[in-house]
Amino acid sequence: MFETSLLILFILLFLYISWRMLDWAIVLVVLFLPVYVIRFSLGPVPSTLLEIMLGAVIVMWGLRVVRERLRTKACPAIIPWRWMLLAWVGAGVIAVIISPDLRGALGLWKAYLVEPTLFFLVFVNVIKTKKQIQMVLWAIGASIVLIGFVAMLQYLGIVDIPGGYGLEVPARATSVFPFPTAVGKLLGPALGLFLGLFLVDRRWRQGSLWQTVREHTFVVGVLVFGLMALLFSVSRGALVGLLAATVFISFFSQWKKLIWAGLIVLVLGGLLVPQIRDNVTSVFDASDVSADVHRVMWKGAARIIKDHPIVGTGLASFPVVYADYKEASHTEFFPNPDQLILSLWIEMGLLGLLVFAWIMIRYFQVAIRALPIDRALAVGLMAAMVVLLVHGMVDTPYFKNDLAVQFWTLAGIVVVVSRLGQSKAEISSPQPKSLPTKKD
Repeated sequence: MFETSLLILFILLFLYISWRMLDWAIVLVVLFLPVYVIRFSLGPVPSTLLEIMLGAVIVMWGLRVVRERLRTKACPAIIPWRWMLLAWVGAGVIAVIISPDLRGALGLWKAYLVEPTLFFLVFVNVIKTKKQIQMVLWAIGASIVLIGFVAMLQYLGIVDIPGGYGLEVPARATSVFPFPTAVGKLLGPALGLFLGLFLVDRRWRQGSLWQTVREHTFVVGVLVFGLMALLFSVSRGALVGLLAATVFISFFSQWKKLIWAGLIVLVLGGLLVPQIRDNVTSVFDASDVSADVHRVMWKGAARIIKDHPIVGTGLASFPVVYADYKEASHTEFFPNPDQLILSLWIEMGLLGLLVFAWIMIRYFQVAIRALPIDRALAVGLMAAMVVLLVHGMVDTPYFKNDLAVQFWTLAGIVVVVSRLGQSKAEISSPQPKSLPTKKD
């Protein structure tokens, strides 16, 4: 009863904030992405706290648009990437229609496609100033610190690790999530963003290394807590993605040689430590259970695509159809193939895969145009997607409530930064002291 009352109070407070300060509501959504784990039902309809927050932001913005429309007789909304958004949601409609699980498909379509893209539209219409972007970046960083802090408490044994993951060797922290892979999926792109902010910031040219670190205390803290979370959760895919992002960032940093030297030392050091070396080589010699399961699952996924190459099998279909394509020796069932391209192709068909590629191309094009506006932030935004794409080779870092919203939040930042090209002031290096005003 107490938990229910607290939940209702939070929702009412968030509704008030959404009505009075919509930019603050957006920041809170970004900060509290993990609250999708708080699940409940609204009558017969299952929902999450994140979904309620998204709904409040979207509805309040819609009411403002309608009010302005009635007042000025003109539509005040900005709709960037409209054809891509329509194609993305439209591919989802087809995926719902052909799905063998209509109820599940509608839920995924709403949670992974409709709500995140609507949030993207709200974001690009409400977030307009540099201070507002700084606050969004601060929210992303604060969320990383919180997740990393809880993972550290679990690693130290102060907080229990749920689901038996603490009994694995090595133990795998889950932080605020029910399973450890959720940590790397959410934190990987965000850490790529902050690594870009840190390594490409022009203020590196001024003062000593220690002075630079002190000036970037918040960013350094985010990176430290985030890396701890990845290590304690043993998020190998996210770590490899972050390694690839570091290589990408080095080409835009004046410290390229130093970064490459550090990477070489890191790789050689890892190969010299037996536990790390065995953990890496086991992935390639099939002695790693997780890698072996993934390989078998990808073979089954490839057979599904071979039989359904154009439209796939629909959203929420993989757990249903995989039973007919899996190898008899394996009993594992998963919600998706744990590989981004395979998941997109099976769940949303060839059209969904092509539209996603279109979104990626457009994202990098806009980010490249933003380089003269804020080099560090533009590189960080591209590095975030490098992490996602590399991690996506061994996992599916999109098809989850928080991941879809994070993806479109990054896209929203790219669009907003590109609109600020006339200003010479930089946006990056977020600090808690950079607070937005109450007006939107």
